[in-house]
Amino acid sequence: MDHFIQNLRERLKQPLPGWVAQKHLMPEGRELESLSENLHPAAVLISLFPQDGEWVFPLIRRTLDGFVHSGQIALPGGRRDGTESDIETALREAHEEVNILPDQVEVLGITSALPIPVSNHLVQPVVGYTRNKPDFLPEPKEVAEIFTVSIKSLCQRDIQYETRHFKNRDWEIPFFEIDDHKVWGATAMILSEFRTLVTKLI
Repeated sequence: MDHFIQNLRERLKQPLPGWVAQKHLMPEGRELESLSENLHPAAVLISLFPQDGEWVFPLIRRTLDGFVHSGQIALPGGRRDGTESDIETALREAHEEVNILPDQVEVLGITSALPIPVSNHLVQPVVGYTRNKPDFLPEPKEVAEIFTVSIKSLCQRDIQYETRHFKNRDWEIPFFEIDDHKVWGATAMILSEFRTLVTKLI
């Protein structure tokens, strides 16, 4: 399993697939042309750990708080605080939201940043791993549920589609179904690139 981690570390130093891979899970109607130059920096953490002979990582279901991403499936993360780096932001937010201890995470690298027009953020995914399963504890104001997905399972997922009606018309929305959860939008786009990176490594 350490061989996979070393290969992933080296792969993250090479040119990334970026938008070519992210767009496979881009919802129809996403308004790229409306992006602002003043996007708020944010970061999320893909935090791998070994379980039953596989590498897995946590996803969260956000609480129903009435905000833009209310109730959605996400990676632990959030907005940058002050002069933090992207890595510091990802580690702090993962600690606050699901109790992953920053000093137990070894950072492997980053994947491609992704603008999120609906919430006016530029999100930087950070990839790391821990030697053991974290003692997960959801922050109740932000996290309704924590569940895990293995890299192997992610790579085997078919992209599914559903129709949603907004702006007076129907749109096709791609998603991954994981443990009866629909993973779509920015999180699915980030994971689309990540699985492109790891598919040849497992």
